Amino acid sequence: MTSYELFISLRYLRAKRKQVFVSIVTFISIAGIFLGVAALIIVLAVMNGFETDLRNKILGINSHIILMEHGGAMRNHPRVMREVA
Repeated sequence: MTSYELFISLRYLRAKRKQVFVSIVTFISIAGIFLGVAALIIVLAVMNGFETDLRNKILGINSHIILMEHGGAMRNHPRVMREVA
């Protein structure tokens, strides 16, 4: 941040004695934005963790590969197992 930007931001944050109410409102609004952004980040992190956990649980139920023969039961499955392995 350059000195000009810092000067402008500090000028808006600091109030004169007559405008103390404006300064209080400024700090309350900054705190509100801070809390809103923090809550959003926390909720997104928790939901991402739940999504990853749920995906791992769902994929953990199924096997990695399912072999089926068209038209009925699989015949000669030991040979197929050797070829796949």
